[in-house]
Order: sequence, then structure tokens, then C-alpha cells
Amino acid sequence: MEIYDDLRHRRPAGSNNPGLVLLYAPDFTNLQPAYPVRQREVVIGRESPAEVVIPLPAVSRSHARLSHDGTGWVVTDLGARNGTLVNGAFIEQARLAHHDEIRIGDAFFKFVQQDSEGYQPYRIDGAVFGAPATPSGIVGGFQLASIATALERIAKSMISVVVLGESGTGKEIFARQVHAWSGRAGAFCALNCAAIPATLLESELFGYRRGAFSGADRDHVGLVRTADRGTLFLDEVGDLPLEAQAKLLRVLQTKEVLPLGATTPEQVDVRIVCATHRDLNAMQAAGSFRGDLFARLNEYNVTLPPLRHRKEDIYALCLEFLRLHKRPDLVLTVPYMTGLLHWHFPYNVRELEALIKRGIALTENDSLDSVHLSAEIHPAMQHYG
Repeated sequence: MEIYDDLRHRRPAGSNNPGLVLLYAPDFTNLQPAYPVRQREVVIGRESPAEVVIPLPAVSRSHARLSHDGTGWVVTDLGARNGTLVNGAFIEQARLAHHDEIRIGDAFFKFVQQDSEGYQPYRIDGAVFGAPATPSGIVGGFQLASIATALERIAKSMISVVVLGESGTGKEIFARQVHAWSGRAGAFCALNCAAIPATLLESELFGYRRGAFSGADRDHVGLVRTADRGTLFLDEVGDLPLEAQAKLLRVLQTKEVLPLGATTPEQVDVRIVCATHRDLNAMQAAGSFRGDLFARLNEYNVTLPPLRHRKEDIYALCLEFLRLHKRPDLVLTVPYMTGLLHWHFPYNVRELEALIKRGIALTENDSLDSVHLSAEIHPAMQHYG
């Protein structure tokens, strides 16, 4: 049996410190990507003697104080001329929770309760200094790089992988990356189990012989055999019917597939990567997902964070989408970034790409401004500040 360190939970010494992670600032190259807090009280300001120095004109000399009161972390405004905002509202004092957003002048941060040092090598434009970068095609900093490191470690094995996460978080992109890292010579084949009627799903997966049913006028190989010596990605595996679950379990147990209408099974060497946004544990309890299949599929799992929990990647994603859609010249204004950072992105990365495409279509100059944001974001911004 192969044993793997779970790299998702390995942290360098001293990395449990809370801190502020930069989400955006106009002059971000003059700021640190993250500011670990190693004392029970620090002052945030434009210059020394502040412990957290944010050298921007809109930041007051002594702008705010971050302190631990014995039960948790509290941010207090110190009479800054531009005020201090937490989650879009001006505050005099506010108790902080993990991922709360703090605006100091024109600099936007999120508060993290631990791992603040991990964010330090990852600048918001995608530049990385002295740490593992995410692979080509995956845009993200510390959080995604940690997941990528863990997946690369196990990719060359044969263990099955479940990629969990909300719709739009990039599950198929990571599945393709696992295949690329695996070095397997066969194809990467993908099937969305929710997009195919149950009556057709088994024939798509396992194939069929000519004459197996009405309309089967030729042999059909099926995706399991097409992915022989490669990787089969089953998206939305929670939508797989129980009968198909039983047949997939047999493929995993015997390394054989029996096409519909065939009498002799065929050997296959296929690595399975699955994805779902469903709670497979709850589905097992309800009897709609087989526990024995889950045990075979869930030999290793990762959960991709929703975009609202990795807003430090939004600016780099915007730059990438502007490049992909042939407008890398466009400037993102502070009001535009304010709107994006204040939004919760229920549809994750694909929603952000749609917003960028919308802005490209609407702009008549060389920038994207708040007027180019969607109708859903504007009402949320009315109460900002």
C-alpha cells in the first residue's frame, strides 16, 4: 500500500499567525502580498512607527489598530481621514472573522486567522517569489498552489481522486492537470454525468455491441475503453444512477469492462478522477450513492475554494481574462475593483469571466469602471461605505 503525506495540511514552522492578505491596491507593487501579525496589538498606518506600513496617500499616518482582546481579533479606526471599512461598512470598531474584508484607504485586505505567511510569496498580479507556482492554465496564489502541490504528489500513482467544490471553481481544470502530471500515455476523457439521460449514460460509459438494442447498428467503444491507459474524468458523479454505479464499481474492482450486448469482458487500465458539488456522504446515508463505490473513488480528495474565499486571486484572474479576450490594454479602475471585491460571486470564476467579457463589450475607452459592472452588483454597491 502506498502512503502519501497530506500536503494540504503541512505548514512551515510559525505559519499559524493571523494577518492581512492584500486583495487589491492601485500601487500594489509597493505593498507586501500579506502582512503577518505576530503581536497581540499592531497599528496600521502610512509610515513608521506603525507596525503595518501601507505607504499609500489615502492611508493616514496612524489609520487603524488590530488587537486581540482575549477572545478574538478586533479592528479599531484611529480617526483616519478616510475611515476604516469592514465588509463595505464604515466602523469605529469591529470584531473580525476569517475572510472579513478590510479597506484601509485605497488598499483592500482580507483578514485570515492563520497561514498569513503562506500568502507572502504570491503577488496579486500572479507574480510568485520563492515558492511553488500554480501550473500553466491555473490562475491562483497560495491556496491553489497548495492544492496543486498535493495533487502533483499523488498524480503518478493509480489512486482515484475526488475533486470537490462549487460549480465554476475549476474542477475539470484540476482533473486535466492530474492527468498531465500522471504521465499516463492514454487519453483524458471527460463525461458530465448530469448532462446525459440515464438511459444513455451506461452505453456512453461502457460501450455496446452491434445489435445490443434497437438502433445499435455498429459497435461503440465507450469512454472507459477510450480512456484505457489514460484518465477518465466523471464530472457530477453524484448524478450517476445506482445501476451505473454498480457497473463502475465492477470496473474498478476487476479492471474489466463488459460492453452492453457483449459476453466477454475486456481488460482496461484506467485512472478515475471524479468531481461533484454534491454532499456524497449525505447521499450515502440517503441510499442514493453506494458506499462501496465511494470508498473506491475517494482514495484521495481535495476541495477547491469558492472565489469568495480567494479574492486575492481576482485581480490576476481579471488580467488573464483580459489577455484571453484580446484586451490586455484595459485598465481596471479602483471603483471597478471595489465592486468586484465587494461581490460574493455565487457562480465563481466563470461569473468573473462573464463580467470581464461584459465590460470589454461595453467600454468605449481604455478602462473598465463601475458603470461596466452587472446590474446585480450595482444594488449591493449602493450601501458600500
